[in-house]
Amino acid sequence: MSSHIDEEKIVENFDWSNLSLEQLKLLQSQISKAINLKIRELNLPNTTTNTVQVHLYKATLAKVFPRRLHNSLFKYPKCVLGVSLGSKNFIDTNRLEACIKWISENFKACLVLVGDSVYRLTIIIRDGRKNNETRLKALDTGQQFINKNSLLFKQYSESCRFEFKLASEIEKRSEFNIYYEELQSLYQKNESFQSLVNSFAQTYLNRGKQVEKEGIDELGQHLAITYLLEESALFAYLAQAGWSVFVYPGSIKTFEEISEGLHPEVPSPLQQMIWVSLRLKQKSTSDNENIEEKITR
Repeated sequence: MSSHIDEEKIVENFDWSNLSLEQLKLLQSQISKAINLKIRELNLPNTTTNTVQVHLYKATLAKVFPRRLHNSLFKYPKCVLGVSLGSKNFIDTNRLEACIKWISENFKACLVLVGDSVYRLTIIIRDGRKNNETRLKALDTGQQFINKNSLLFKQYSESCRFEFKLASEIEKRSEFNIYYEELQSLYQKNESFQSLVNSFAQTYLNRGKQVEKEGIDELGQHLAITYLLEESALFAYLAQAGWSVFVYPGSIKTFEEISEGLHPEVPSPLQQMIWVSLRLKQKSTSDNENIEEKITR
């Protein structure tokens, strides 16, 4: 009993003015989610609380590849959400929630692929060197993402079953290694595929001005190529297992072209891949204020 009293005193006496507006908004969002989840667990009617979720971003369907499936996409019951660790769309809880909400409204099941092992390559490029802790740091970042956002995904689990899968787990499978070796060989022998991969590598390196250190260009190019080949092998593994629809907030030209059938030389599971690009639109402050006003009246 005393511990609950102590916790209440801590909350009451805390100087909330020390937190930034963004930190306060994040706390408000997380507390709101926890309250709504508790209400569901206790089977309480929603009218017992004035809590309202204010969504700062809205996700909409931007493009589908192959394009011919745009009007029939939702006949597929399940999808993969690819999580690029370090990307603002997955660091920002509001952006991530917009994606989760959209998926929950359109699919029955979703495999959340957390790219922990491939993130080590981003860390090396960003830091300009590799050390013994790089992979461990990447794997830890992946686990932190799951720990931080598991409640958020659970909140939408009534309409869609979400399941986390780490890239590092898939890389232990023999099928992954088969696809990865096939893609490596294809890169060496096929000029069309090599051009596609090199184009991705340049875009990847230019994103966020990651290449800043002298002498990183050649190494960075190699690491970016490795990133795409590993990621492609991960996607091939999942597509072979029946997860053919891949959802991502933003555009990745490489996978758009593959899904459109422009590179028939890739492993057969990748030829069956359906790529879904989401658009994230930030709601105006006035929109959120209008929602809150309606609730409080």
